Amino acid sequence: MIIDTLAHDELYHSVHPSFKAAFAFIKQAVAENLAVGRYEIDGKDLFAIIQDYTTRQPEDAKAETHRQYIDIQCVVSGAERIDVWDIAKATASTEYNAESDVQFFENEDCAVVSVLRAGDYGIYFPHDVHRPCICPNGDPQPVTKIVVKVRV
Repeated sequence: MIIDTLAHDELYHSVHPSFKAAFAFIKQAVAENLAVGRYEIDGKDLFAIIQDYTTRQPEDAKAETHRQYIDIQCVVSGAERIDVWDIAKATASTEYNAESDVQFFENEDCAVVSVLRAGDYGIYFPHDVHRPCICPNGDPQPVTKIVVKVRV
């Protein structure tokens, strides 16, 4: 897991060959105020989903991992809490679904609680169980977020 702001994205371009293109898309999407939807960047290897939603209480949020993709989740507006813990300390609540590349986990105590605000992002690797979309202060609020899926 990496948590940072868009001002520092260049520090992480060397982590994965597609990160430079991923961050270029995020910056372009923010600058152009792109609409909610799915955007192909490099076919199935790199794509983005722009979402609008209302944050929820921790018990109503789902903890998940992905095996085929790394998530770069960047908040465009609003704020949300994202809880993260290591998959080795997690209890699965579903089998892995290869078609949708997701496995869900019990909502357990987490190792890291982060609050992302506009311009902040988190990078979640396959070993990072992450529970996004949580109200940062207990009050639901609207959020716009870009999730870039980077094939491992």
